[in-house]
Amino acid sequence: MSSGALRLVRIAAVSVALGVALGGFGVVVAPSLFGGRSLTVMSGSMEPALGVGDVVINGRVRPADVRVGDIVTFSDPEGTGKFITHRVRRVRIVDGTAHVVTKGDTTNTVERWDIPAAGSLGRVEYRVPLLGFLVFWLHGALASVALIVVPALFLAGFELRRIWRPQPSEPLGDASA
Repeated sequence: MSSGALRLVRIAAVSVALGVALGGFGVVVAPSLFGGRSLTVMSGSMEPALGVGDVVINGRVRPADVRVGDIVTFSDPEGTGKFITHRVRRVRIVDGTAHVVTKGDTTNTVERWDIPAAGSLGRVEYRVPLLGFLVFWLHGALASVALIVVPALFLAGFELRRIWRPQPSEPLGDASA
């Protein structure tokens, strides 16, 4: 492979990696700038609609705007502090309180919970399949080390190559003065 073709392959690889990184960043971070929230699906209770490792992007909605069939994210009614993302089976607003019944697509139990009608909750706007695995890995200790070591190795390799690369010889010219 010629050096020109090799250079084009390198440029293409870097461009693709940068595009994927920026796209993933935009999908996960940008919604928070507009009041949304991204969460990683940790269980298979909503398969096949939402799979383990998917990232869901929630938009904020009022309980009155939620419809049967919507997938919403809410705090666990048992007070565990975890978020649950399940499908709405029923919503009824009585005396300023929304009474909601939700259920995972692959579970047999329902959750019954209440929220003030003037409150807000997350409704899944879209999902990014499997991106959560990358997000989860990036939060780990190994990724923190890799994000420092890998660029440092690339920089060191680039500098060593620059230092040790043979310099082009100067053209032989007329030595008379």
